[in-house]
Amino acid sequence: MSTLKYVLEVIDLLDDPRVNGEVVRRFLLGKGFGDIRVAVETIRGDRGSTDFITIVIPGERGKSSGGSSPTLGVVGRLGGIGARPAQLGMVSDADGAIVALAAAYKIAEMRARGDVLPGDVIVTTHICPNAPTRPHKPVPMMDSPVDIFALLKREATDDMDAVLSVDATKANWVVKHTGFAITPTVKEGWILKVSPDLLDIYVRVTGEPPVVVPITMQDILPYSTPVYHLNSMMQPWLYTRAPVVGVAITARMAVPGSGTGITNFAALEQATRFVVEVAKDFTMGRARFYDPEEWETIIRVHGPVADILMRGAPPR
Repeated sequence: MSTLKYVLEVIDLLDDPRVNGEVVRRFLLGKGFGDIRVAVETIRGDRGSTDFITIVIPGERGKSSGGSSPTLGVVGRLGGIGARPAQLGMVSDADGAIVALAAAYKIAEMRARGDVLPGDVIVTTHICPNAPTRPHKPVPMMDSPVDIFALLKREATDDMDAVLSVDATKANWVVKHTGFAITPTVKEGWILKVSPDLLDIYVRVTGEPPVVVPITMQDILPYSTPVYHLNSMMQPWLYTRAPVVGVAITARMAVPGSGTGITNFAALEQATRFVVEVAKDFTMGRARFYDPEEWETIIRVHGPVADILMRGAPPR
């Protein structure tokens, strides 16, 4: 079944200046998903506040119930879903939250209907309808109302065995494609090869050749390092040992994250289906984010690099 229904309902839910974490929590629990857990925490900063959301969808043999099936983490990365009062309506930067919440909605409904994934799925994102903006070339980007590290420390939890980090990635001239793209795997500061299993899922979902984001070392450095970053999509690796893959919502032209009227439901629906399919295959043990044998070789020969690359980032 298509995930379009879930995407459209989430877009409608979030495109409201009064939306907050509690509204999202009530929306999900109001669907009758009594066995999922939804926690909301308000985080305050110098430029406002945001509501951080954690959704846990238990698997049939998930770790939350004493099982051993792997847990997938899904992070909706963004500065905010709106830039009010500077902009009225939903901004492009909302993509990460839309896909993360739509995937949670779909997987929870699958569970309620009897299609229960083996492992748990943990979804994290935050809801801010009035976030600030900041300069960025070639076009402006959204900023966060709170310190980015306050969010990052909460986004990738210790229970996650792999992480998909979903983010709008349109404000660049690097990856130009209408739809979505994925990144190579990043684990403990190492940029590894693109996962063949995730490429297969990409092709299965889109029916098109895979599109890969050419991330660089600069993109995985902490935001405290004052160099150019494509965006913050890969930042969750800083606070987890789990492999992280970015899911980038992309466009053929460079458009600002702070722009309105940009939300592309077709691209978001494809990305949501990709997240759901990865959740199925990863928790079933059919999909790997990286090759463990190659990883052991890299560490044995070259050693860890996380301590070097994390310099400047606050400790967890």
